[in-house]
Amino acid sequence: MDSVANLLFLLAARSGDLAVVAVIVALYPAGMVLLARGVLAERIHRGQLAGLGTAAVAVSLLALT
Repeated sequence: MDSVANLLFLLAARSGDLAVVAVIVALYPAGMVLLARGVLAERIHRGQLAGLGTAAVAVSLLALT
């Protein structure tokens, strides 16, 4: 899975705006929290929920620009 992520990052960096790609790649921890919730049924604590919300707002603002 890691090598596929690296390949997709390289393809996105070559063909897209690097500022957008870097922000989306920085969301990797948020994806892991959601994956742990879905697959392992782990609880999402308040701090993690706040981080997920902040990340969602950041991506939304990035999409507007």
